[in-house]
Amino acid sequence: MRKALKRIFFRWYVITTLVILVIVGLYYFTHRPKAPSFETAVAAIGNVVEKVSVTGQILPQSKADLAFEKSGVITVLNIKVGDTVKKGDLIAKLDDAGDVAALASAQAKLDDLARGLRPEELAANQAKVESASVALTNAKQDAINTVRSSFIQAQSAVVNYADSLFTNPQSANPNITIHTDSQTRQNSINSERVSVSDTLVAWKAEIDTLTQKGDTNGAIAGATAYVNTIKSFLSDLSGIVNGLSPGNSGLNQQAIDAALTAMNSALSTINQSVSSLTAANSEFNNASAAYAQANNDFNVAKAGSSAQSIRAAKATVATYQAESDKDRLFSPIDGIITKVDPSVGEFVAAGNSAFTVQSSGQYKIEAYVPEADVAKIVLTDSADITLDAYSSDTHFSAAVTAIDPAETVLEGVPTYKVTLLFNQPDSRIRSGMTANTEIMTHEKDNVVEVPTRAIIEDPTAGAVAGSKAVRILSADGKSFVTIPVKVGLKGSDGTTEIISGVTAGQKIVTYVK
Repeated sequence: MRKALKRIFFRWYVITTLVILVIVGLYYFTHRPKAPSFETAVAAIGNVVEKVSVTGQILPQSKADLAFEKSGVITVLNIKVGDTVKKGDLIAKLDDAGDVAALASAQAKLDDLARGLRPEELAANQAKVESASVALTNAKQDAINTVRSSFIQAQSAVVNYADSLFTNPQSANPNITIHTDSQTRQNSINSERVSVSDTLVAWKAEIDTLTQKGDTNGAIAGATAYVNTIKSFLSDLSGIVNGLSPGNSGLNQQAIDAALTAMNSALSTINQSVSSLTAANSEFNNASAAYAQANNDFNVAKAGSSAQSIRAAKATVATYQAESDKDRLFSPIDGIITKVDPSVGEFVAAGNSAFTVQSSGQYKIEAYVPEADVAKIVLTDSADITLDAYSSDTHFSAAVTAIDPAETVLEGVPTYKVTLLFNQPDSRIRSGMTANTEIMTHEKDNVVEVPTRAIIEDPTAGAVAGSKAVRILSADGKSFVTIPVKVGLKGSDGTTEIISGVTAGQKIVTYVK
């Protein structure tokens, strides 16, 4: 019995000891210190390139928006959209009959001065001045009368025709009584009717102060602006009426026809007002020019054919020549016509852009560079371009030609406009395309380069703030040594130039696991 107990105890002791040894062994193997592992790269000789990447827009290298220096009616139009023109080609011409006549008359008078004038010619010139003065006075009065009659016509077009489609039309809260396709359009036309009332009141106030001593051109211009405001309202209202049908309006066809008739009458009346103002303006301008010419002729005639009078006559000829030159519009560049607004017979106002010509086949890129990058860019820097319109494998080359000295704030961020010019014309390039631009700002060839992520702050005690270092892997691959380095150009591809501290071939730690 005792021997059996001893055997059992011995077995339990052995088993317990083995379990303890296994546990201790497992603990040791799972908790012993592990050797560190590293990600590395080899310092190599290569090229470090710094780039600035921005997105820009392609625009024509040259573009000109053309406008006449004076108002008038177009009589010649030599181009259409898409036409190719050369610098100096005639684009369009205004009615120049008056200017040609005035120039011819001034030239003739200059010729007369060269031979001298007789008394009867002086008397004839004086008579012309008096006749021209009477004609100018009459033209002024006609212009005033036309402004007044235009007001009556415009008021009639609104009150007698358009107002039949509103309730309380002349109040502060008019309301259109016919169907509109939306509440927004209804509110808009009601608001326009209020503006028309204000326009008529302001126009009437100006008419009450018109006199022959006043600014006739200003009165005609003001009346034209008022008429155009009213015409715009009538056109919008006509669009609503033309959209009516028995199905969408609740009106029978007879009522719709009546509304159409009213709007046609209103538009006809307002167009008559516009035409009469245009005619009055032309008549007054011609009378003014005729009077100025006659008065100048008379003064020249009285002065005789002295050297001074001849110089004055020559100056007059030059003035009329310059005025005649304003009747013609020429292309300032070689290119393609991209905009033609007016037609032959249409009146154009001075200074209003009517035509656009842009250079053909020559394009530039305008990109806005953040202030952090603009200092890196200099003129003549080369750039590699890809266009959204084509694959990323299609490349174009360009060069920086201009850098704006002043900032342009975009979404609260200061940027600077950089202009690049394509090195070669290419038929695939179009105005308005988006250009992905990589500007090559700096490049170092045959230098020691390491991954930028391998560079750390120098941990050496007493190191100057901002000093850099790298970790050199030891020969056994189990440790590293940190050494200070002097860095140079930081490349856009994730590499940095090492000026000193590392030689090519050394294995650099980039990450410690």
